Amino acid sequence: MDNFAVVYGKQNIRHILTDAIAELSWSSNREEITRSLTARLRDIPPIQAAGMFMCFAKQSANSLFHATNQFFHGPIISFEENEFTHEWEMQAREIGWYLAKNKGMRPYLKGKAGTELQTYIRSTGVDFRCPDLGFSIDERYGTMFHSEIILDVLQKAYEHTGYRFYLEYLRTDQSYYIVVAREGTNTRVPVFVRDQMEASSRGSSIEDVYTVVTAVKYKDDKAIATVTKTDIGALNNLGRMEEIIEVEEKENPSTIATQKLTELSNVKQTKKITVRHEDHSLSRMRAGWLVLIQESTYKSKWVIISEQTTFKNGTYTVQMELEGRT
Repeated sequence: MDNFAVVYGKQNIRHILTDAIAELSWSSNREEITRSLTARLRDIPPIQAAGMFMCFAKQSANSLFHATNQFFHGPIISFEENEFTHEWEMQAREIGWYLAKNKGMRPYLKGKAGTELQTYIRSTGVDFRCPDLGFSIDERYGTMFHSEIILDVLQKAYEHTGYRFYLEYLRTDQSYYIVVAREGTNTRVPVFVRDQMEASSRGSSIEDVYTVVTAVKYKDDKAIATVTKTDIGALNNLGRMEEIIEVEEKENPSTIATQKLTELSNVKQTKKITVRHEDHSLSRMRAGWLVLIQESTYKSKWVIISEQTTFKNGTYTVQMELEGRT
C-alpha cells in the first residue's frame, strides 16, 4: 500500500502491519477528547494490550515514517483473535486516553482558565498547550478524571464566550503534545464537491437555541446584578426558551447577555454527508475542523460535530455530522 502504513510497537518491538490490514476505521466527536480506532487485521505477529498502534499517511515531503506524517498514536485497549480465520480485531485510543484513566485529587483552578488548565494538565506529565480561553475560573473540583476537567473547562469557555474548543494531537520526533484549538481554526481546510459525495442531507435544529438570556452576577451567594436580553423576533417565531448564566466578578452582565443571545438565538443549520476521497492529508480530519462544501455558486462553511472514517484499499470513506457556520 503506497504512502500509508500501520505500525505496532511495544517497548523495543516494532512490527509493520500495513499488508495485514483488512479494514481500518476511526472516529471522533465533540464530546470526547480522543479519537477511537478499530482495526481488522489478518495473520499478524503476537500483540499485547497497551501496545502502541501507529498510523502514517503521506502528507509532507519527509519520509513516510516521519512524525509529520503520523495521524494516529495510542494504546491498544482491547483485542481478540478469531481462532478459525486468524483475523484480529483491535480497539485503540489516542494517547490522551490515559487522561481518562487517571484522576486528580480535588484540584483547585483559580485564575485565567486557559493558564490554569494548562498548568494542571502539565502537572500530570503531559505536554498540554492551551490558549487564553477568554474567562477566569475559580473552581474546586471533586476527585475527577483529568479528561472530565478538560471537558468541563472547555464547556465553561463556550458558555462564557460562545466559542467551542477541541483537542489536536501533534507528534514530534521523540514525543507528542496536545493543543487546545478553537473550532474552525484548522489551517488545512478540506473542500468537498458533489462528485465525492455518496450521501447528503440538510436540516435545522432548535435544540440548543435560546430566545432569552439572563446574565446574573453573584456575591456571597446573593445576586447583585441581573440583566435579561430578549430576541423578540426569535421569541415570537420559536417560543420562549431561556438560558441563565452566571458571570464573573469583573464581567459586565449586559455585555455577556447580549453576546450570548446573539450566538444562541440563531437556529442551527445541520448537514450529514458521506464522502469518498484518496487525499492522505485529510487523515488528520476530526471533530472541530472547518470544512467547505462547494455549492453551485459558492462554498458553504461547516464545522464537524462528529466523523467516522473508514480506510480500505487506498480509499477513505468519511461520514460526517456538520453544523453550519456563517
